[in-house]
Amino acid sequence: MIREQLEQLARIKEPEARSKLIRTLVGEYARSEEHEPTPVERELFSRIVLSVFDQLDREARYELVVRLAKTDRIIADLADRLAQEDYALSEPVIECSPMISQSALMHLSKAGTNDKRLSVARRDDLSEEMSDTLIARSSRNVVHILLNNSEVPFSVKGMLALLIFANTELEVLAGMAKRALKDEEFLETLKLILETECPLLPPPLKTALEDDDLERLATAIGDLERDGDIELDGVRYSRHEASIQIANGELSFDAILRTLFEDERIDAAIWLIARKLNLSDEVVSETLKSDADGAILRLMLQTGIDDKTYRDFLKARSKWLDRNTRTIPELVMRYKAELKKPQYTSDTSFALSAVG
Repeated sequence: MIREQLEQLARIKEPEARSKLIRTLVGEYARSEEHEPTPVERELFSRIVLSVFDQLDREARYELVVRLAKTDRIIADLADRLAQEDYALSEPVIECSPMISQSALMHLSKAGTNDKRLSVARRDDLSEEMSDTLIARSSRNVVHILLNNSEVPFSVKGMLALLIFANTELEVLAGMAKRALKDEEFLETLKLILETECPLLPPPLKTALEDDDLERLATAIGDLERDGDIELDGVRYSRHEASIQIANGELSFDAILRTLFEDERIDAAIWLIARKLNLSDEVVSETLKSDADGAILRLMLQTGIDDKTYRDFLKARSKWLDRNTRTIPELVMRYKAELKKPQYTSDTSFALSAVG
């Protein structure tokens, strides 16, 4: 029967008639619960709908979403197309469809509206790469949804970004404390970061981890007045989103490092570089404080950062040590020349051996 209706659809030319028949066909297709469509029927139904999709009126598209968005009765291409519709139509597909592709979800995470990103954040099949993208590119309410979604995995990069936000934003700090109370893996990662003496850990969170008293911290934050800025354990927090953003909307080593430079967190930048190179913080700090430009260049080459990040590093270092900036262009040119040599052309992954 489905095949006959599909063949009939193929012969109709008028858009209104096609929309009407699609609605009828969708209803019949969705109601046939006693009959599980074969892969061929799924493919045939979805391909013909796609072939006339742009001619369908909103009612027909709405019928598709209501009846099929949360099912496996359509193919990924159709689910992905439905996800491109305005949010009122696409929400169920983005949040619930088992058929939407990971590439479509990644595209929404990178370039979708904030509403669509919120729906992506509520899914239970996100990868670490996708959660990284959402953390870096979304408004903070998406981050809160991620922290509340027990199915979302967090990479080490994602955890570091959350800690950057949590240093000034009470809501993120609260979200991390509450997540750690119900997610053993999340808690263990925080404890590993604590063991490395990471300067990004907000003092209240550091104390709560050391005292095994996250419940008190979560309760204390919940009881605080939210009308204005709040001071907690000597740190000033805002109820509004902080100005800190992850550079370029990504969570690469370069991006996090540039963010720390912009926030003048040289202590945290030294810690991050030391973890990247498996060196002590003291060795990195003393090298960066020295006048040995060659040693500094070689050390930073080992991190794999690009020349733009190196330039930002030199500017931050000059401000940190109150040094003149006139030699920065020449030093950047030297760095660019070294980057072109074979031993520095391969991609360097972001791994923190002491944490991840």
